[in-house]
Amino acid sequence: MDSRTKGAGANRKKDKTKAMIEYGAGDIPVLDQVSFITTVYNEEGSIIEFLQSLKCQTCLPGEMIIVDGGSTDRTFEMVKDFFEGWAASEDCKVKISLEVSEDIENNPPGRSNSPAINKEEVQDVLTVRLLKEPGAGISRGRNTAISKSKGKYICVSDAGCRIDPDWLEEISSMLEKKSSSKKNPVMGGMNYADCTSFLQKCQALCIMPGLDETSEESFMPSSRNVCFKKEDWEKAGGYPENLDYGEDMRLNFNLKKAGCRLQFNPGAIVHWKMRENLNQIFRQFFRYAKGDALGRMYPVRHLIRFLTGLGFLALILIAVFFSPYILLSFILLFPAYSYRPYRRMVYKWQGNEKCRPAPAARIGALFFIPFLLIYIDTAKVFGYLYGLIKKQQLTFL
Repeated sequence: MDSRTKGAGANRKKDKTKAMIEYGAGDIPVLDQVSFITTVYNEEGSIIEFLQSLKCQTCLPGEMIIVDGGSTDRTFEMVKDFFEGWAASEDCKVKISLEVSEDIENNPPGRSNSPAINKEEVQDVLTVRLLKEPGAGISRGRNTAISKSKGKYICVSDAGCRIDPDWLEEISSMLEKKSSSKKNPVMGGMNYADCTSFLQKCQALCIMPGLDETSEESFMPSSRNVCFKKEDWEKAGGYPENLDYGEDMRLNFNLKKAGCRLQFNPGAIVHWKMRENLNQIFRQFFRYAKGDALGRMYPVRHLIRFLTGLGFLALILIAVFFSPYILLSFILLFPAYSYRPYRRMVYKWQGNEKCRPAPAARIGALFFIPFLLIYIDTAKVFGYLYGLIKKQQLTFL
């Protein structure tokens, strides 16, 4: 086991006790300085699992703010029903104040669906604000939520994920730490794959690094698993609203530019559900690459990917026009191209072991993975080129 994992696990009981002493009485401590925010859009199939993982935290934030971007399914109603049911349940350990606004511009939040709270009677109060902002993308939705938050610290995750019970305690652990560094910390956690099908497991092998592969020096947190100070979010200019993909990486760069340091906490764990079909996979990585182009991120990485694709295409054309034996070179090129997924399948992939294909399916994965990598890289190439064109068009407007 990695030493970082040992350290996080060994301190968990001690940290939990300390949190309960500092932040309140009762079975579940409430961190008054912490606001949890997220955005949702048409998450009917996954929202309850996400909310349930929030409910089961070892400690709770002082407030949760959920912005719905105008879902056309029952997401908004399901979120509202979930919190109303939680507040009314016998096992609810905190007082929940639920505020709902279905039209932010014309009806700002403030209307509460809960009875008035007497602060003298109850110490721990969780304020839940459910807001609807039709047309808001993920960046605008997050900015809306953070701008309306009252906490000093902002914790962020995404619907479609499942968070470990002690995630909030771990990701907000910067509250208890004092550093000699003058830079404010931005805390990010470890993301693991959540998958069941053969396709999802192969996708996880292709894109999800294990703990043993995660470098603290080059770590860049995803906004499915991050905590930062609200004042630093303001200094960084918030989430860039011209980006709805890659917006969290752009914010990372802006936070570093604003004088923050990015920290890695392997004990703050979020499980990220892999896409269910090839169409979803293509759209996902097309959009990520488009966001990289619009946000001026990772140009060298995309150039290498583009040149690699041209190299593969050149070999195929040479084989067609000169000698089919040239295709034998792929026997060596494919294993080199697929080295990381192959290594994860048979060697170390710390934290993601459950996502390995079954032994009987691994032979199929050996042949399928190179083609899935090419498929993902093709989506990225087209997405980045599209983003460059769109960026050029915006420059001339």
